[in-house]
Amino acid sequence: MEKRYLIGLLFLALAVCSCQKPVEYPIEPKITYAGFAYLMNPDSTFSGEGIISFSYTDGDGDLGLDDSDTISPFGFNDAHYYNMLVDYLKCVNGEFVKTPLLSWNAQTQSYDTISFNARFKRLRDSEEPKAISGTMDYKLMVQNPFSPDDTVKFEIRILDRALHESNVIETETIYTNPIWKQ
Repeated sequence: MEKRYLIGLLFLALAVCSCQKPVEYPIEPKITYAGFAYLMNPDSTFSGEGIISFSYTDGDGDLGLDDSDTISPFGFNDAHYYNMLVDYLKCVNGEFVKTPLLSWNAQTQSYDTISFNARFKRLRDSEEPKAISGTMDYKLMVQNPFSPDDTVKFEIRILDRALHESNVIETETIYTNPIWKQ
């Protein structure tokens, strides 16, 4: 009797599992903002860095680049070299405005524009289209040495290998000196 019960339960579990439809998402990536956290040093002082967290979905799972992706359209000087595009917004007179950050280049005796854009690794090894979802954490420097007491936000969007662009997410207000937050 007990054996028949177990076999029946096994068949019921198989039937339930086989009825589940595969997850479907649009082929354009979609991201959802999940939060921001300041990174602290072991002595409880601010490291100047933070982590932006977000979730993603992609219908064909073609997110991420390999180290070997260095020719067009992913070449170093190409518009799609980065697959995570990050804009820096600084609070100016109560409004958040996209602002380029500058850093002094002693070698060229000029200012360079700092980019928060990044490349993230391929999330699947297979080329076969398959829907994926997950979360991503992006570590970045939030403290600007030229203006250490700023109020900022970041806007982020990602691209897949087919160059489909995601929606844009925006962080909450971030204080580049977290003591201001208190």
